[in-house]
Amino acid sequence: MKRSKKILAFLLACFFCLGSLAACSGTDAPVDGTDRQETTAPSDNGNWPEVEGTVIYVDPAAAEGGNGSKDAPFMSVPEAQAKIREMKSGDGLPTGGITVLLASGKYSVMDAIKFTSEDSGTEECPIRYMSAEKHGAEFDGGITISPSDFEPLSDEEKAVINDPAAKDTVVKVDLTKYGIALGSTGRIYPHGFAVKGGSAGNIGPSELFVDGERMSISRYPNITDEDTNLRTGLSDGVSVFEILTTGEFEEKATAIRERALNWDLDNLWAFGYFEYLWADATVPVSLDIDALKVTINNEMYYGLKPVKPFYFFNILAETDAPGEYYIDRENAILYLCPTENFENSTVTLSVSSQNIIEGENLSYVTFDGIAFTSTRATAMFITGDHITVENCKIYNVRGDGMVVTGTDSTVQNNEVFMIGDTAIEVNGGDVNTLTPSNNKVYNNYVHHWSQIGRSSNYAIKITGCGTTVSHNEMHDAPNEAFLWNGPYHVIEYNEAYDVCLEADDCGAFYHGRVFDSYGTVIRYNYIHDVGRNGAYAHGIYYDDAISGQTAYGNVIANITGYGMLIGGGRDNVIKDNLIINTKMSAMLYDTRSRDAVIDGEEGNLQVMMDRLVIMQAQPAWLEAFPGYADIIPSYPGYEGDVDDPMLAANPANNIVTGNVYYTVDEENERSFNIYEDVIAMSTVENNLNFSDLDHTQIPGFFDGDPTLTDDCEAYKAGFAKIPFDMIGRVTE
Repeated sequence: MKRSKKILAFLLACFFCLGSLAACSGTDAPVDGTDRQETTAPSDNGNWPEVEGTVIYVDPAAAEGGNGSKDAPFMSVPEAQAKIREMKSGDGLPTGGITVLLASGKYSVMDAIKFTSEDSGTEECPIRYMSAEKHGAEFDGGITISPSDFEPLSDEEKAVINDPAAKDTVVKVDLTKYGIALGSTGRIYPHGFAVKGGSAGNIGPSELFVDGERMSISRYPNITDEDTNLRTGLSDGVSVFEILTTGEFEEKATAIRERALNWDLDNLWAFGYFEYLWADATVPVSLDIDALKVTINNEMYYGLKPVKPFYFFNILAETDAPGEYYIDRENAILYLCPTENFENSTVTLSVSSQNIIEGENLSYVTFDGIAFTSTRATAMFITGDHITVENCKIYNVRGDGMVVTGTDSTVQNNEVFMIGDTAIEVNGGDVNTLTPSNNKVYNNYVHHWSQIGRSSNYAIKITGCGTTVSHNEMHDAPNEAFLWNGPYHVIEYNEAYDVCLEADDCGAFYHGRVFDSYGTVIRYNYIHDVGRNGAYAHGIYYDDAISGQTAYGNVIANITGYGMLIGGGRDNVIKDNLIINTKMSAMLYDTRSRDAVIDGEEGNLQVMMDRLVIMQAQPAWLEAFPGYADIIPSYPGYEGDVDDPMLAANPANNIVTGNVYYTVDEENERSFNIYEDVIAMSTVENNLNFSDLDHTQIPGFFDGDPTLTDDCEAYKAGFAKIPFDMIGRVTE
């Protein structure tokens, strides 16, 4: 089990035993919309691996007119697809499977490689698209720009740059030299959970990557400034706020007025958390320089609150920090403040506005060992059954890493990173009939996702019924790691750390606000180092009356909020979890839904209760969950007996037992903060507290590792053993 440096250093020292915000978006098709195969010598070059079954060979450096044989490979995947379709329409698919073997090299993909049911295999003849060398075949939606093609700015352009030191540093390149048409690099668009209409149907703009790192669209203030979290004061208007002009903000306000004289106010955008610190938004804005007022030119979903962090971006004049760039989209000119050793760097611009792989009603197809990169959309978007994505690398993608929808599919042993939104999303199964998807998300390494959409995006997201998520490792993100919806999922042996680093009111593992996720089990996960200082971030978060969940054997450590936050749900089993060093209580189990009914607050109850009524009409649910039919829908202002344990909003029939809390930081007399109504309506017992405030080490705890030894005091008190050595990613 991999340990973060943070927790090991902390535990060893105690007792020898235990971002940049980036917001951008857009549409428009790039270049000429064709698949361009760049000529590169394949590393395999005649040294193809032996593969069983029928093999079709593809090499981007091959000569035209190949027949797919080892000696005369095809140049592109669509040629291999056409060959397989020809086989199907002729003698039919052979038994034993077909492998499309891809030589190493760059496969430039500007149009989606589309798969339909005609490209499907069968149980007797599955089809595999496989890189001959792991990650050697790279499906690339971008272009590579030579650093030597960048040139200094003209005097007129230098005059626009505000920072005197950057005037001679910023360089530019004419993108038309690389086949980029004027106006084809996409546009920025309103994005984020806080904007009505959001980003549906939109594709992000071209992005710049230097040596594999995502660069930042020019902004003010810079992320390296001391005033990174520039705050604003809000006026009484719904869409108008103004920068404070008194006290400590006076100098900054004056500076903004002076700087903004060089800004292109017709193309000005802002990114921020304008209402809640769990809902980001990218919005077009207008700036009144004289009045120092900023008007948001979009209706905000949640509205606006005073003193919330935001920054301005898409400003050529503020291209002044290494890695900042600006694209003059109308004239196809890229401006960049170079990074260190830029002349020797690899510079890539994402160009494609389409998904790299797009499959519809596809079945019995595997993608193995392929690299996908540099699209403004999603790398893989597939619907169908018996789909496998394994050993692949997906990186530097503006949208989602992959979305797989269907049944009996497996996503395993992939690395997915530097992703704008969600890294892996898997959907399938029937919630109403409780038909499981039998999908599996196994042993993936996911890191640095949610780099554009900073909230409501995840390392792994699953919906539907009956998916197993196991042995995945997830780290480094501004918000949450894992989200599930639906019944009968199993989430086990995963590790998540260094998440919720920017957001508030969030959890590393999160689910909330529905009544149809009964039967899901979360067990033996290691969740640690969650949140930033002062953040309200939690280990496992059952938000707003989530019910019917089971969580046991989880290790939750070093959390800035609660180890577990249960927002008033019923029929939950929470037992034998080990919680270590939380800034707030080890566990909070409140009565928010009951309180909402009594107080007549609308909240999210209406939608939840409406869903409950629908599920109570499903025979499968009534058979699987005895007593479900007897739950009484409870709306605000309910006039019946509010103390009836069968009232949906009441936190009844829970089991909270055998959990252990251990701290070395400070005594917390409310380490298990469980509300009285929960205790009255549920079984709450045998939850243990251990405090080692003088760092003398309670016998059996940790011994330099977040595990328990056989002589541990917790085990002596009856705590169920956790299979620590099985948690985390499985490596060879």
